[in-house]
Amino acid sequence: MGTSTQGNAIKGVKLTSNNNNKAIFIESGIHAREWIAPAAATYIINQLLTSQDPNVQKLANEYNWIIFPCVNPDGYKYTFEHDRMWRKNRQLFGTCRGVDLNRNYPDNWNSTGSSSDPTRYDYAGPSAGSELETQRLIEFIRANVGKEQIKTYIALHSYSQMLMFPYGYTKERVSNYDDLQEFGKKASAAIKAESGRDYVSGSLYETIYPSSGGSMDWAHAEAGIPIAYTFELRGPPDSQDLFILPAVQIQPTASEAFTAIRTIVEAAAEKGYYK
Repeated sequence: MGTSTQGNAIKGVKLTSNNNNKAIFIESGIHAREWIAPAAATYIINQLLTSQDPNVQKLANEYNWIIFPCVNPDGYKYTFEHDRMWRKNRQLFGTCRGVDLNRNYPDNWNSTGSSSDPTRYDYAGPSAGSELETQRLIEFIRANVGKEQIKTYIALHSYSQMLMFPYGYTKERVSNYDDLQEFGKKASAAIKAESGRDYVSGSLYETIYPSSGGSMDWAHAEAGIPIAYTFELRGPPDSQDLFILPAVQIQPTASEAFTAIRTIVEAAAEKGYYK
């Protein structure tokens, strides 16, 4: 996708068996401290490449997958080397650093649920789409949404166990609200059947808290991708360190994410979204 503010590569993987297939785009690691998200993305890549489950093989063959496990490599690197709870990128503003990249997208930018204060964790940036990482993803989607026939956009986050769709900034409903709600509820039920975990589905505005400038809203409203979700994956049980998930929970959490994606894609296919 290009390089980040500090010159780190924003790397992704494309899995394809037929150039005419519709594509599913997965973006992960936009918030640096949410380590389970890149782990889930790499798990999904591995499943698509190696699973012996015929249903997974069918998904791998019938759809093209474009997966970027870490779209904020500077922040992610910083969480390993300096501050485990760092959320933003590493852009410098005087003596302050960092923009919340998931508040920086030019879709109702900085209208709600974000800050104009660069010292804040949810700083939306000096202007809409100001950050190089935001620009890289926007440029990539714009260049490829038609060519790759991207019909589904998934953003992986933690924590809260939620499967959310647009919008984040308003209670106004998207045109396919009923379908997205239906697919999300089916995915929640599939997770419940698999692990017993309860995931809530709904629009982001209704489900977690109002926020604007998110990648999912931009992908749906501006890029025209009809199936768009933000997943909030597991947090640790009985702990205040809500982004530090025990290693033993990585695989089951990642499996839940993949189960939800599989369910959403299969349900959307039944409704004709990939024709």
